[in-house]
Amino acid sequence: MDVARRLARLPLLAVMIAVCAAVVTIGARASAPHVERTFDAVERDRDHITIDLRPGAQRTQVFDSDGGPIGILVNDIDREIITLDQVPDEVVATIVAVEDSKFWLHNGVDLRATARALVSNVSAGGIASGGSTITQQIVKLRVVGSERSFNRKIREAVIAARLEEEFSKEQILEFYVNEVYLGNGAYGLQAGAETYFGKDVSALDVGDAAFLASLIRSPGLFDGFDQNISTMARRRSRSLQQAVDAQIITEAQRDAFERRPLPSRNLSPRRTDVALRRDYFLVEVRRALLANPALGDTYQARFSQVFGGGLRVWTTLRPELQRNMRTSVAEVLPEGTGEFEVSIVSVDPSTGAVLAFIGGPAFSDSEFNLATQGRRQPGSSFKPYVIASAIERAGLYPFDTISGQGPCVFPNPPLDDYEVSNFASSPGRVATLEQQTTASSNCAFVRLGLVTGLDEVVAMANRLVGRSGEDSFLPYPSISLGAQEVTPLEQSVAFGTFVNGGVRMEPFYVTRIENNFGEVLYEHAPHGRRVVSSATADWVTSVLQENVRSGTGTRAQLASGQIAAGKTGTTQSFHDAWFVGFTPHMSTAVWMGHPDEQIPMGEIQGRRATGGWIPARIWSAYMERALEGTRLRGFPPAPPPPRASQYLFLSGDTCSIAVAVAQSEPPLEFDLPCSMVRPTENNEFEPLPDALCKVAVPATDGETRFEWIRCTQIAAELAARTTEPVGDTDESSPQDSTDQTGADLGGDGTEDDQA
Repeated sequence: MDVARRLARLPLLAVMIAVCAAVVTIGARASAPHVERTFDAVERDRDHITIDLRPGAQRTQVFDSDGGPIGILVNDIDREIITLDQVPDEVVATIVAVEDSKFWLHNGVDLRATARALVSNVSAGGIASGGSTITQQIVKLRVVGSERSFNRKIREAVIAARLEEEFSKEQILEFYVNEVYLGNGAYGLQAGAETYFGKDVSALDVGDAAFLASLIRSPGLFDGFDQNISTMARRRSRSLQQAVDAQIITEAQRDAFERRPLPSRNLSPRRTDVALRRDYFLVEVRRALLANPALGDTYQARFSQVFGGGLRVWTTLRPELQRNMRTSVAEVLPEGTGEFEVSIVSVDPSTGAVLAFIGGPAFSDSEFNLATQGRRQPGSSFKPYVIASAIERAGLYPFDTISGQGPCVFPNPPLDDYEVSNFASSPGRVATLEQQTTASSNCAFVRLGLVTGLDEVVAMANRLVGRSGEDSFLPYPSISLGAQEVTPLEQSVAFGTFVNGGVRMEPFYVTRIENNFGEVLYEHAPHGRRVVSSATADWVTSVLQENVRSGTGTRAQLASGQIAAGKTGTTQSFHDAWFVGFTPHMSTAVWMGHPDEQIPMGEIQGRRATGGWIPARIWSAYMERALEGTRLRGFPPAPPPPRASQYLFLSGDTCSIAVAVAQSEPPLEFDLPCSMVRPTENNEFEPLPDALCKVAVPATDGETRFEWIRCTQIAAELAARTTEPVGDTDESSPQDSTDQTGADLGGDGTEDDQA
C-alpha cells in the first residue's frame, strides 16, 4: 500500500521538478544581462557600504515641570523610539507572521518567497512583487532605495545577508518596528498605536497589530480614515488569519477581532482636543527652542533638531496652576465670559519662569495667544511704572504730595491741549502719591509723569517691561494713564521686578533639553538685570500693598492672610480691564476684554467690568488656589523717609486758595503759582508766609486800586484800611514778586498780570 502510494506521487513530483527547472531557466535568462555588472557592484557594496541603523527623524517630547507629558513637536514625521521589550510578545509575533514568517530562521533572504516573487516578476515582464524579508525591507529603506529593478533586488539580498551577520535578530526587529511607516504621518509602532488607537504601544493587542501590519505594504491606503474601508477590512482579515495559522490566537479570538470597527479618526496627541488646549504653551516652547543656539548655529539646524532630533524638553509649566486659572474664571463668572475673554499669566519673580497662562479659547478656534501676543492698553495698571520712575529718577517719594484735582488740562504742543478727567468725573484732591495711587487719580498721575519727565517714564517702562528700539514706548502725556499697549506676560514680569528687589528676570519656558541619547544639550540658568534699586522696589511694593489693603484693589485680598500688592486698570469706555499683582511667591496678571476688537464691556454681574470688579476677584480666587499650602510670607519693609514731604507741581501750575477777610464776607479767592502754596490736611492749599496776593483796596479818592499784600496779612490789612485813611499806594510789584510769579508785573498791575 505504501509503495503504491509513493508510486502514485511520482508524476506529481516530476511535474514540480520540471516547474522549478523552468523557473530557474526563465529567471536565469531574464536576469542574465544584468548579472555580471550587478555582482561587481554588489561585491563592492558588501565590503564597503555603511549600514546605518541609528533611529530616523523622530518627534520631540515636551514635559511639564514635574516630568508629565504635555505634548509633542513634529513636522512631517511623527516617530517615538521604543525598545522591543516595550511591545507585547503577541504583537511582535503578529507583525512577524504577517510580514516575514521565516524571520527567525533565515539569514536575511527567504529563498522560497524569493522564488515565488521571481515567478510573478517574470510573468509580469519586470519587477512586480518583492518577496522581501524584514531585513531586506530595512536595506531597501536605508541603503538601496525603492527602484524596481533586478540589480536593486540582488544588491538588497546580498546586503541583507551582511546585515544579519553584523546585527542580532532582536536589533534588526527593534529597528524595523521604529522605522516602518504606517500612514497618516505615523512612523513606527508607538506613533501608529497613538494615531489609530489612542494608546501606548504596550497596550496593543493582536487585533490592533493585525490592522497595523496590514498598513506596512500600503501605508497610504487608509489616509483620511474614510477611504478604502472595505479593502482595509479584507487586509486585516487576512492578517488575523495569518495570526491564527501561526497559532498566536484562536479561531474564536480572530472572530472577536473581526467584529471590531476600524479606526475612524486620528487620535495622535498632536491632533486631539486635549493637545490643542495645551498648544498655546507648546507654541511658546517651540519658539524658544527654534531660537536656542544650543540646538544649532542656523535656523535650519535648529529646526531639524526640534522636529526630527527626538529631543526631550522639560519646561516651566505647572499644569495645576493652569487648571486653577480656568476654575477661578468659572467661579467668578459662572455665566461665562460671553464674547469676551480672560487671559491670565503667572511667573516666578525670582527666576522668570513662566509657570502657566491662559492664552485664550481653544487653540483650534484661535491660534492667537492673548497672554504673549495680545497687546492691550493697561490703563491705570501702568501707574506703578510712573511711581518707580519718580522715585528712581526724580528723587521723589510716595509720601510726597501732588494735586489730583480735575478735570485738568495740559499743554501738548503741537497738538491740542490734553484734557483729562478722573474716573467717574471725580473732582479729586490734593494728597500723597500713595493716596493718589489708591484712588487711581488720573490728573495726579499725568502731573506726576510731567514732573518726573516723560522721557524718564518711557525709559523706566522700557526697562521694566522689556522693550527697546522700535518697540519702545513713546513720551506722550497719556503714557502715565496706560494709553500704550502691553501684554499680560509683560505686565506680570514687570510687576515681579518689584517683589524681586528691583531685578527683572528674563521670562523663559524651557529648563532642560536632552537629545535622544540622554545627553544634556541645554540647562537654563536664570539671568536678570537690575532695573531699579532695591529701595525703589520696596517703596513701590509698599504703595501697591496699600492699594490692595485700602484702595481700588481691595477685592484682590487673600482670605488666607497672605499679603498681596497690585494695581487695577480700566481703559476708556471699559474696553479692557486689568488686575496685576504679586505676593512674595508669584506675580500674576489678569486681563479681560474682547480678543479682537475694542468693544466696551457693559454691565457684567450688574456693574461695568472695571479692573477692581472682575479681574481683581479672579486674581484673588486664583491666587488662593495657587498658594494653598504655602507658607505665609511678608514683603521687605520700605526704607525710612529720608526727608519731609514735598509738594510737587509743574512750572506754571496755579493753585487756588481762599483767604478769609471777615466773618460777614465771603473769602477772597486767588490763583497763585503753586510754588507759593502748600497743601493743608483738608484737601486745600494755604499760602506760604512770603506769598503775595494782588488785592483790590479802596483809596482816598474813592477809586479802587490793586496792591500786592502778603496773603497771610490780607484780613488784617483790609481791616486796618477800613478804620484809617488809605493813602496813595505804589502799585508796582515789590522786588520779590518777580521771583515768586516769574514775571515783572510793572505798570498798573492789571488783571492780566495775575499768574
